[in-house]
Amino acid sequence: LKPRQSRLKQAAAAHLRQAQKSGGAMVRSRNLRPKPIFDEPSLLVFLERLGAKPSHMGRIWRHLLAHPECPLDEIPGIPDKIRGPLREEFAFTTSKVVETVESAIDGTIKMLIRLQDGGEVEAVLIHHAGEAEHPDARQLDRCGQRDTLCISSQVGCRLGCTFCATGTMGLQGNLWAGEIQEQLVHARALRPVSNIVFMGMGEPLENYAAVASAIRGLSDQQRFALAPSSITVSTVGIVSQMSRLMEELPKVKLAVSLHAPTQKLREQIVPIAKSFHLDRLMAVIDEYAAKNASDGKRKGMVMVSYVLLRGVNDSHECACQLRDLLIERPVIVNLIPYNPFDGNVHEYESPSAECVDAFLQVLVTSGIRVFERRHHGRDISAACGQLAKLGSSAPVKDIENCSCQLSGEKARQPSRKVSSRQPSLPQQQVMILVAMASTLVVGAALLRWSRRR
Repeated sequence: LKPRQSRLKQAAAAHLRQAQKSGGAMVRSRNLRPKPIFDEPSLLVFLERLGAKPSHMGRIWRHLLAHPECPLDEIPGIPDKIRGPLREEFAFTTSKVVETVESAIDGTIKMLIRLQDGGEVEAVLIHHAGEAEHPDARQLDRCGQRDTLCISSQVGCRLGCTFCATGTMGLQGNLWAGEIQEQLVHARALRPVSNIVFMGMGEPLENYAAVASAIRGLSDQQRFALAPSSITVSTVGIVSQMSRLMEELPKVKLAVSLHAPTQKLREQIVPIAKSFHLDRLMAVIDEYAAKNASDGKRKGMVMVSYVLLRGVNDSHECACQLRDLLIERPVIVNLIPYNPFDGNVHEYESPSAECVDAFLQVLVTSGIRVFERRHHGRDISAACGQLAKLGSSAPVKDIENCSCQLSGEKARQPSRKVSSRQPSLPQQQVMILVAMASTLVVGAALLRWSRRR
């Protein structure tokens, strides 16, 4: 118990510092009051300050998850001396869902979450129907009915990937570990969640302390009890923190946003690649594979995400270079045809279906496991590279989810949840123009009908 308490104290100290700094870049300090009750470092510091045992944390979490409406000062079995301060300094959730949109195509739900200080992030709840996308049911072993939650770790992102909408935002702040876990609380109010992917806003490994603490909370049996192997952290390649993640959280899955087969091309698409050379990134992937080679079905597999950009990285030459880079490595390549978004100064375009298939075949015929990602939630701007705050023109980071569903799966009826927003002025103008056009069409039809008579 003492080593665990020592680790928690170190985590608490790191947590208090992490809001100030991210990946060497200073960011806006985010001081929360009340604090998130699931933020373990904050709660530990609180209990120690009041002379209460850390073991009370589990009792608090278990009771609140079973009884979320219970006032914090009425939780049974905790010392009386902490009841008042606990209610004053903490809250069950410090964020709230202000709007949700459900895709009419595949049931993907996008949640706009407003933070205590007014910042906003999005989380996406992805429904997998359990059907194989290929007519011959290829990749059926990776299918199954489930709901995966894609969560954010930062407000914005500083890395500036050229295909990603968040690159224009910059980094506005780091999420606390408790705020990250609250995204699961909000999602569970809509559907059960079986998998977590850190593929929403932000680079998770640039907010390492909070992300690591959140992962421990998500897999804690006294909190959310998810299997560590059901959690995937996606990174653009912060190699020092990748090694740290493998050491401290070895059962968590790793995904790498590669997007180019050579160092030169990768620097053009992913500017941070100038700081983390492709050779070093591949060495860390090899290290991860070696450490997890005997880990059941996974066997050290790393998911490699590759956004296909027409005329940039989708050529036969690029496919061959990617094949040569990955052929001896235990990876699953996730090909993602580019999803356009407004305001992309690079004017990228999606490759043709024939080009995607040709690229895929180069990898498949070489024995590399690969699949083309389905565009979950494309109709609600929730697909890869489209994630943006609902009702806002401010772009937000890409979401990397994986699926092997049929594109034509049975559509759900769209469901609009809590929404207090009114259409913006441009939206109102469009609605007026559509109404006027409809009136003119109907009037013309009536005129033709009357003349025929």
